[in-house]
Amino acid sequence: MRRRRVVRGPSLIGAAATTAVVVGTAKVVGGAMDGAADQKAAAQQQAAAQQQQVADLQTQQAELAAQQQALAAQQAAAPAAAAGPIPGSLDEQLAQIQQLSVLKDQGVLTEEEFQAKKKQILGI
Repeated sequence: MRRRRVVRGPSLIGAAATTAVVVGTAKVVGGAMDGAADQKAAAQQQAAAQQQQVADLQTQQAELAAQQQALAAQQAAAPAAAAGPIPGSLDEQLAQIQQLSVLKDQGVLTEEEFQAKKKQILGI
């Protein structure tokens, strides 16, 4: 009669080896997933920081624009307060107006500032 072979499960050492492989694989996969989550969180933090910087710069620009407008208003009011024409001959007045025109063309003076200064020079 033939003897039947008894099928046994994996040996104790084989089961331990299989468990070690499964645990090691899980650690590697889990570590990779944690790294990806950390990178995503860091990218989100960086984006938020950049957005805050942009908002801060926009606020600063608005404040500077308001200061420039206030300064321009003060400068426009100052020539009006100074009474009377600038003394000098017609040639001196023409030279001064030409210099102002150059400044206006360069963008240093606005059209309103140029006109106000011209009126002051001419005594109008």
